[in-house]
Amino acid sequence: MTCSIRTHAGRLLCFALGLGGLTADPAHGQERAEPQLILTVFGGAMGGATLYSGLRQPLALLEDPSATDTLDLGRRLAPAISFGASATYFPSPHLGLSGEIVFMGFGLDDTCSMVYTDPSTLRRGYNEQMCNDIAGKSGSASTIAFYVGGLYRIAPRGGIKPYLRVQAGITTRASSTVELSGRFLDETGVVRDRLVIGDPDASSLDPSVGFGLGFMLPIAAGYQVRLEFRDHLLYANRVTGPADALERAPTERTLVNSLGLVLMLDIVLEQKRGRRY
Repeated sequence: MTCSIRTHAGRLLCFALGLGGLTADPAHGQERAEPQLILTVFGGAMGGATLYSGLRQPLALLEDPSATDTLDLGRRLAPAISFGASATYFPSPHLGLSGEIVFMGFGLDDTCSMVYTDPSTLRRGYNEQMCNDIAGKSGSASTIAFYVGGLYRIAPRGGIKPYLRVQAGITTRASSTVELSGRFLDETGVVRDRLVIGDPDASSLDPSVGFGLGFMLPIAAGYQVRLEFRDHLLYANRVTGPADALERAPTERTLVNSLGLVLMLDIVLEQKRGRRY
């Protein structure tokens, strides 16, 4: 810029304008880019939930079928590590459409205590061993979810982009949240497994919905990071009463609320560049 003003005030004004030009943000005068097509990988943690507790389960002695103990049983879904991938397309600046697959590695934490021990003289402690084994081991209730949904981006060209997510889909689980068994060492030194509660249909396929609240933060050209708070509503089967002599117990499907926090890495495959002005 050439300054031709000869007064002192004019020269000071020209100097200030020149200094401002040297210190200005190089991005000033251009809007930020607007990501439109995003591929995301993520990982985080999900909370667990109690399925049942205080279940009084009669259990006959293998050594003496005429005698019966009573166990106090409980089961909960243990907190899980989750990871997955998603793709999001924004047909408009604020509204995006997404598809996602997520793995949630829930575990099963069981409790067991002997609330009544039959005084049979034939007992060899098999039920006590089984109860201790149930309480000491953990099972798997790993879940895979497939979701589609929408994402509302509050500030599509902002440095920090808060957003809300709503999605629905299905979950599938190969292992049972009902079946329960315990191991014991018999008189010959062989480890045996005894079924306490059976489940003839261990796998499941259920509807699910999820909600998210987070923000996007650009870190480099073509990359963003996200931090998202999540809430998954999932179905799981749970026991509602003691099993009979054939290991059949009454069950019901219950809705589990699992809160989580995930860290996400976005790869921006396509973006709408900002306008110069």
